[in-house]
Amino acid sequence: MTHTRSITIAGTLALSANAALALVALALVAAPTTLAAQQNVPVMALSPLDAKSLDTFGAILNVRQLPNGSVLVNDAGRRRLLMLDPTLAKTTVVIDSTAGTSSSYGPRPTPLIAYLGDSSLFVDAASSSLLVIDPFGKVARVMSAPKPGDLRFLGGGQAYTDDKGRLLYRGAMMITQNRNLNPGERPAPIQPPDSAPILRADFDTRMVDTVGRVKLSNGTRVNMEQGADGKMSVKMTINPVQTIDDWTVLADGSLAFVRGQDYHVDVIDAKSGEVTHGGKLPFDWKRLTDDDKLKLIDSARVANENAQKAAGTNGNGTFQMDGLPGGGLPGGGAPGEVRVMVMSGPGGGGGGATVGGAELGGMGGGRPMQMGAPKFEFPPLKEIADYYPAIRAGAAKADLEGNVWILTTTTAQSTGGELVYDVINKKGELFQRVRLPVGRSLAGFGKGGVVYLQSGDRTNGFVLERTNLLGGGRSASN
Repeated sequence: MTHTRSITIAGTLALSANAALALVALALVAAPTTLAAQQNVPVMALSPLDAKSLDTFGAILNVRQLPNGSVLVNDAGRRRLLMLDPTLAKTTVVIDSTAGTSSSYGPRPTPLIAYLGDSSLFVDAASSSLLVIDPFGKVARVMSAPKPGDLRFLGGGQAYTDDKGRLLYRGAMMITQNRNLNPGERPAPIQPPDSAPILRADFDTRMVDTVGRVKLSNGTRVNMEQGADGKMSVKMTINPVQTIDDWTVLADGSLAFVRGQDYHVDVIDAKSGEVTHGGKLPFDWKRLTDDDKLKLIDSARVANENAQKAAGTNGNGTFQMDGLPGGGLPGGGAPGEVRVMVMSGPGGGGGGATVGGAELGGMGGGRPMQMGAPKFEFPPLKEIADYYPAIRAGAAKADLEGNVWILTTTTAQSTGGELVYDVINKKGELFQRVRLPVGRSLAGFGKGGVVYLQSGDRTNGFVLERTNLLGGGRSASN
């Protein structure tokens, strides 16, 4: 009997939200020694707020400033896309949370994507197409994607367009396993890769190519195998300290890759395709003792146990575990999303499960594939890194002046718990840092050094605030 299995994986592997849980708690803890090189980098402040929204939001995934000063706000927490007037006082609903309508947000967080001529793109999950939102905040038309099936990978993640309007997004990793199995023989265990491609899709030619790769996991292992009874089992070895990469797109369409291993930025120029490898950036590396590692493991274990208690099983006996704690929305600042689809050939099955924001499922004929609850374990201390990683998923954001803002996991520049961003120019150079007010996080950017912040909490909601970076934020090297 011949079985063909394809495993499609997108997102950060292996429940690394647990790593974020520990890292968020320890973020902004100053290292004992600040490098001399860091003392020469100016730390900029923001000007006093000049506007604040009257309405509250569930969680702001990103914002998009329109030419007249109005702002599109992607409220992923409450599944709405809203437009605020230039004073941030008046709110208009662009896409609401009502399911089944022609302008429904959909069931998952979805990025708002800057497009050509001050227009924007938004994924319509129901039709697997893209809504084009004009510069006035109205849905102008519907556009098909070069690969409509890939739109499901944009949920909660990062997506952009370049200077030619081509769609850039983190793609799927495909593992195809073809083999002839004798009766009773079990398929080989499946081990997903630890990195994903960054894809570029051309709306005119419908062609999709790979422009780079980002590391999504290290030291975390996912082992999937199918037993003789046909039931899939998953064993996850969770490394609570993940060294990963992040990426973003600059204002001119160039790609910036933030490499977490040694903390540097690579930039692929939009026009020439030339790659600039920036030097290692100064960072307050914080050492992990064995006691620290044990505390991280304990935190990860408790997070998994709590998630399993909150999980349920459906009628097919599949296991579901959603909403692992540890830091916000999947893929947009919050690591921890993995999406796996198992597609069977003749005699295979469908069905599936969700694990920590992941979809484990199947397509094809035959009886449904059953998935038991995952089993979790942790690596020995010697396999856990001796230093906190420099970045976490969603750390990099591009402003409209050609720079990358990076939120590192630790910094000596935070005096009272404020978030402090490294600002990197197109040459990969750190030329300044920006200290946000206490209790604020970065929501997005406008032209001329405009910075949008959010403050609040999930219980009471978040408000959007507008301020400016003194000096406009432009690097002399851009």
